[in-house]
Amino acid sequence: MGRPGVLLDRDGTLIVDSGYVGSVDRVTFLEGAVQAVAALNAAGMPVAVVTNQAGVARGYFGLEDVRRVHDHIDAELAKHGAHVDMWLFCPYHPEGVVEGFARVSADRKPAPGMALAAAEALDLDLGASWVVGDAPSDIGLARAVGARALFIGTATGDPDVESVPDLASAVRRILRTDEPASSPIHLKGFLEPRFPAARYETADAFARDYTSELAKGLGSVDLVQIEKAAILLNEAYDRDCLVFACGNGGSASIANHLQCDHSKGVRNGTELHTRVISLSANAELLSAIANDIGYESVFEYQLQSQARPGDVLIVVSSSGRSPNVVRALEWARANGMQSISMSGFEGLPARDLATVSIHVDAQNYGVVEDAHSACMHLLAQYVRQSRMSSRAIAGQTF
Repeated sequence: MGRPGVLLDRDGTLIVDSGYVGSVDRVTFLEGAVQAVAALNAAGMPVAVVTNQAGVARGYFGLEDVRRVHDHIDAELAKHGAHVDMWLFCPYHPEGVVEGFARVSADRKPAPGMALAAAEALDLDLGASWVVGDAPSDIGLARAVGARALFIGTATGDPDVESVPDLASAVRRILRTDEPASSPIHLKGFLEPRFPAARYETADAFARDYTSELAKGLGSVDLVQIEKAAILLNEAYDRDCLVFACGNGGSASIANHLQCDHSKGVRNGTELHTRVISLSANAELLSAIANDIGYESVFEYQLQSQARPGDVLIVVSSSGRSPNVVRALEWARANGMQSISMSGFEGLPARDLATVSIHVDAQNYGVVEDAHSACMHLLAQYVRQSRMSSRAIAGQTF
């Protein structure tokens, strides 16, 4: 059956339609269009551009000029982490003046040729796909192949076709409709420039922008959630409950570090004896569970053996969707545990499953993990100093 995809018009949809755009210097992207393509890429939807280029038949420019324009658009899209999976254009027109191109073609929209070629090359189910454009021929193409049409403009001329103001709005409509509820896609992160968006020639320039992104990421953390997490941890320590931490990859190192700081660090200058366990720390146990049961069970299985109602689970997951983290949160909720999630990107479903959500609004793994480390440290130091007098704090190094 194939998969759903998106067939985009070019002029008036992706770039400004200034009339027969046949050279790189005339390419101007419409606002939000590049980021909208990136959002489709991130959602896993193939993107094909299908465009009538009658300027070839009329003698305004040649085939190589069209290809150069598309190469230029590709390069600009790549700077923002976006790409077009396939370019198709029709150079023919029955009223053309260039021999060989002055004819009727089954590829010229609204005829179905380009859409059928895209479907074959990209394994598309056209009945589940979308055509987005600003001309009646785009609506006609959608009708010809049984796809759904979105018209960019105010008057479609067809009461059955939905109109939208721009490509970004069209992508919001497409992803809201097609993305399964279990893994929602939100465009906020994709309709903003990502870091890095292009190559840096010097490390100092990269460092300047990286630290700026890190500051923004930390600034996005809801401090009310930090307060809730601190209260939850202090109350758990008062009850002598176990606190478990887990994560994968870089997040595993944060979970391990959390065990160190919340076990050894908080004892300096206090009488607090916490019980903290990193579920990511035992390679032998992790590999045994992963090998015999499945990697998605490595944290849940340990909780089943060691956790009790009233204990606390801290999960560290940049994406918030790692299956083993999600399963651990679900088990904790079902078995009387409270939980804290540290997430980035969209952070779902971990954000919704946890009792307290510490979310970093950033789209770069390094930035998210650095912010998580800072949150882990500040919670440990807050717990420590909350058990000390001001005089004792002044005599300690934190």
